[in-house]
Amino acid sequence: METAFDFNEKFGTPKKLLCKNFNKIQISIHPDFSGIYLCYQEAFKSLKADLSILTSYPDIRVWKDPNRSGYTIANGCQWHLYWSKNTPKNINLLIHFFPQDEEKIELLKKEASLEFMKFLSSYHHDLDRMNPKKMQSLINTYISSEVILALNKENSFKPHCTISLDLLAKMLSYTRNQLNYRNKIINLKRQSVLDQLQQTSEVVQQLLNNVDFVLTPDQLWKA
Repeated sequence: METAFDFNEKFGTPKKLLCKNFNKIQISIHPDFSGIYLCYQEAFKSLKADLSILTSYPDIRVWKDPNRSGYTIANGCQWHLYWSKNTPKNINLLIHFFPQDEEKIELLKKEASLEFMKFLSSYHHDLDRMNPKKMQSLINTYISSEVILALNKENSFKPHCTISLDLLAKMLSYTRNQLNYRNKIINLKRQSVLDQLQQTSEVVQQLLNNVDFVLTPDQLWKA
């Protein structure tokens, strides 16, 4: 993967603010980066690592967008996810002005995508708490295709802009067969729930068997 990214060079030196009450600071996920944040949320579900190791990084990089109130998160989402659940006594906010031109925004998206892929491959994950198919779908939907292309060239020499199950398995330190088996288990559990609903829920039976059936809010509440 690419070498360290110099935020100061690309986006200017940030203003540093010591925050003594993290919960009172208005911080939200920038909508342009909400997809990447979803990738982090999914990865956190299966993360094995003791996240207390993140306490050695008491800084959060935030972005001040003139079109939005408070501060926004665009990259380094793992720090926000961790600190929002393990409130620190003191933390430094590194405040940048959010770029207003598309080229700089795309550059930031690429870096945020690269950060996520590095994060994903840097920690151990519990296969029994993982949804490989969902993770693969989220990556292919929200992670920079340029970053995925570079990873594919690096690992398989194939110029694909989507992540394969093989590459995902390699990044997670599993095999393709293990991820396939996990996907199969999830599908079997889901099908079991659907089969039970089909047998016990009149609404579900109507949805499956009556093409003219129209679902209403009242029927959802009754179900």
